[in-house]
Amino acid sequence: MKSRSLGLLLAGVLVGVSPCGAAAQWLEMRVPERPDPATVDAEAGQRIYEERCWFCHGEEGDGEGPVAAYLWPKPRDFTMASYKLRTTMSGELPLDEDLYRTIGLGIAGTSMPAWQSVLTEEQRWQVIAYLKSFAADLFEDEFFDPYQAVAELGDRPDGSREELVAAGKIVYEENQCWECHGELGRGNGERVSDLTDDWNYPIWPANLGEQWKLKGGRTVEEIYLRLTTGLDGTPMPSFEATVSDEHRWQLAYFIESLIPDADDVSVGSGIITGRRVEGPLPDDPDAPEWELASEVRVPLTGQATFAPRWQIPAVTDVDVRVLFNGDDIAFRLAWYDRFADTMSVDSALAVEEGYGADDTYPVLFPGGERVRGWFADAVEVMLPVRHGDSPVLPHFVYGSAGQPVDLWRWQAERQFADVVPAVLELRADGADAPPEPHDPESQRARGSARWQDGRWSVVIGRSLQSEDGAGEVQLEPGQLVPVAFHVWDGANGETGLRMSLSSWIFVDLHVPAPITSYLSVLLVVLAAVAVEWALIRWLGQGVAGGRLERFGLPAGELR
Repeated sequence: MKSRSLGLLLAGVLVGVSPCGAAAQWLEMRVPERPDPATVDAEAGQRIYEERCWFCHGEEGDGEGPVAAYLWPKPRDFTMASYKLRTTMSGELPLDEDLYRTIGLGIAGTSMPAWQSVLTEEQRWQVIAYLKSFAADLFEDEFFDPYQAVAELGDRPDGSREELVAAGKIVYEENQCWECHGELGRGNGERVSDLTDDWNYPIWPANLGEQWKLKGGRTVEEIYLRLTTGLDGTPMPSFEATVSDEHRWQLAYFIESLIPDADDVSVGSGIITGRRVEGPLPDDPDAPEWELASEVRVPLTGQATFAPRWQIPAVTDVDVRVLFNGDDIAFRLAWYDRFADTMSVDSALAVEEGYGADDTYPVLFPGGERVRGWFADAVEVMLPVRHGDSPVLPHFVYGSAGQPVDLWRWQAERQFADVVPAVLELRADGADAPPEPHDPESQRARGSARWQDGRWSVVIGRSLQSEDGAGEVQLEPGQLVPVAFHVWDGANGETGLRMSLSSWIFVDLHVPAPITSYLSVLLVVLAAVAVEWALIRWLGQGVAGGRLERFGLPAGELR
């Protein structure tokens, strides 16, 4: 029973690392008045901790709970009293109010969930009192009183937003923030491979494009706060002593400007509307024709159904556009990836690692099961072969027995080694065996890709119809087609079943009605209005002239 309970707990924890629509802002959270510490029941906090927290953070608060080995990032070690999210200066203890916010909102991009809908205000204060007991020698020492070390937050400088962003860009460049975060803030700077945290674990700088992962909020005020306090335990320092208050505000404005607007793409709609165009479809991912199609952000999660399960995917969403004409269809897929991994050391080993390993949830460190830079990046589009035969869809991990799927897989190592085709067509009947390529003569998919500034853009296309008939997916304009996506980040050790994936969504290939059909409806409406107007006018004239008295309408004005 204990192992089963831990399995359920792990499954629940993993839900917390999935992307969410919009994270609450850390500083904007309402914090009630802090109770007198002498009145808070720490023993009640211990009972809550033992019920809800110990399996990640450990019985001793050292971050070594039974689930901790399967999580990344690692759970917080409370005995070190080192906290990222604070309103106190670098190296100082957090305020109780800081811990209250973090417990209530959770930490984006980690397995730490939000507890504000689970724990009452009183229970959160009780848990905080117990957490502090793991480092009581620090929290109870007046010398380390965090309320004497609250960061001083200056006033915003004068100037328009545009002026502050432009000035902040200069501060970003002069302080070499790009060495870690990259020119566009995508976490792909030249030092990214060498960074470790205070526990000597590899750590990546924040990718501002993945806004849901930003820790501690994404507003200008919250970014300014992090620049002032730093993120203890990580390579992100405090700039309070090295960058002036005015320049930190300017830098915060520039960083906030790098965060993409959540309104620019549709998220989680379940429908990708394809755009019909005339003429050949573009192979270039930067072709202007792609702007004609609406973009949908499809959430991804780790493949956790079949061993070897993968709960630490590097890619958490993919932006999709679809174009089609009378003969062909093309997908443009774009996602963030810090490194362009274009070569795999051993492709045979990649397959073996993907399907032959018997581990379920690998211990990430120090065992080293995840090997960075070993495999090539890849993405594939998956479609049911017989998508119109049954309302029941195949399994979203490579189909099911009797319900095969077609796969159009782009592989970086094929394209950059000039292997033709760069996109392989494969077929799968379930996840118990690797997908099998179609016969060489039936390989008609095509594709091309571009990696720039920490982001892949890949085009995958094929004819709507295949000469192989029932053996391959057949598409037609006017259909609503199920589709799913799989993405591999080679630098994250992903290959085979170690991948990011989506659930089934649908591509709408309906052709818009011609403008003449709308004109026809408009003409009918106008004709009906004209007839009604003429009838009312005729009746009015007939009554006024007394010509309708025999129908019971006396002469006079029609009312």
